[in-house]
Amino acid sequence: MRAAGYYRPLGSDARSEQAAISSIDRFCREGFHTLARVIGPGEPNSSEADQYGILVSYLAGLGRGEALVVIPGPRHLSNTLDGLVERLVELDRVGGEVRCTDPDLPDPLQNGLESLPFADRPPVQNRRVRESLMSKAARGEVLGRTPYGYVADTDGTYKIESSEGAVVRRLFDLYVGDSAETGQDPGIELSATGPGLRRIAAIFNREGLRTRSGRPWTPVTLSGMLRNRVYVGSYVRYGMRIAGNHDRIVDREAFNRAQLIMASRSPVRKTRVLSPYMLSGLARCWSCGQGMHGLERKSRWTRLNGSTTTRSYRYYACPSRSTVVMEDEVVEENPHPVWRELDLDRATLDALRAEPIDSLRASFSPILSDTSNDNLRAAEHQFMESVRAVASGRGNVSDLSTPLGELKTTRNMTESNLADQDGDITFEKALDAFDTADPGELHVTIASFVDRVIVHADRVEPVYRAGTS
Repeated sequence: MRAAGYYRPLGSDARSEQAAISSIDRFCREGFHTLARVIGPGEPNSSEADQYGILVSYLAGLGRGEALVVIPGPRHLSNTLDGLVERLVELDRVGGEVRCTDPDLPDPLQNGLESLPFADRPPVQNRRVRESLMSKAARGEVLGRTPYGYVADTDGTYKIESSEGAVVRRLFDLYVGDSAETGQDPGIELSATGPGLRRIAAIFNREGLRTRSGRPWTPVTLSGMLRNRVYVGSYVRYGMRIAGNHDRIVDREAFNRAQLIMASRSPVRKTRVLSPYMLSGLARCWSCGQGMHGLERKSRWTRLNGSTTTRSYRYYACPSRSTVVMEDEVVEENPHPVWRELDLDRATLDALRAEPIDSLRASFSPILSDTSNDNLRAAEHQFMESVRAVASGRGNVSDLSTPLGELKTTRNMTESNLADQDGDITFEKALDAFDTADPGELHVTIASFVDRVIVHADRVEPVYRAGTS
């Protein structure tokens, strides 16, 4: 496999730099990887951020965007666990699969859990569990849940599940433009391919097909399946790569063609910093009581003059929902609500403004730092649980994008809350804040009046802090 080495100076000793380069070279030689480039400090005046940007640009320019990124250890990407996860997610997005040169701990997440601090806490020591997992990985055995299309055989290896395997084959046939599904010649140019992921998800859902958990198909789920090498018989866990480990569901030609199509349809974009959701941690589903999650979808279309344009759509959705969000419409299949962000924010603010002043004054209670710290600790706990799950084989690096985003949002809101406390927020200031456009400030303000906002399909029901109604 093509590989790119990456390291950063962790000390002033020139020998440590040479040791990093040597470990990268040795890892590639022993693993029969082609070391195409080593990205290091470069010029003395270049910053670490510039150096990392070179790595991202290099991966993005590879066409298919697939390469092994070899690092001496996780500290060469970040000094903290959450910083490591952020970079792993970004590198995964541009096609970089990261491995450490440590022969005993090549998986960067496992390595990071043992060597990097998180939230001012020391690294997790879990070597016994790690050694057990790596022993199973060396034998190509199932770790955690099996991918859709496979089940665990009696000997612990992957076995094709016939009905799910048929869905996987059909997904690849549709996406690459199989003649039986699309009426196209499989030998045509890449530009003439099958339908996109949204359309395929709609086809599957319309036919009553469901995921293993019983939920409708989404483009995100299908995209993860199209990128998963397990379907061509490859086993990849904890740095172990075993080709032909189990029976394949999809032939390699179809898999490679799917990667080309995805690369052509998904140009690399700059990482954007998403603005926080105003009702994060406050909005709750009326049906199951779970917190509503903020999510974003993008729609792209071509105008009559040939130019293309995109538009983003932001929603609040119950995690128990059984809905499909497609471009500018929401199809509801059960009572768990989905709201457009602007509509739910506006409905909540309108409900607060309609409440009598005396009732608002009675319910007003500025958020204390303990409340913010509780929210932050909960976000940190969820983040760590997600990292441990992916590190143990239950999920992919891309699955960490959402808990990482929730952690960042909670941290930003906590800082905003503390700043408001320093400014001695009053009832009058809170009322004035209803007219601000800053979601972080609005979040703190609303939380000073309500414990939660119960979200129905067509209305909201604020639950006020002092029991007013």
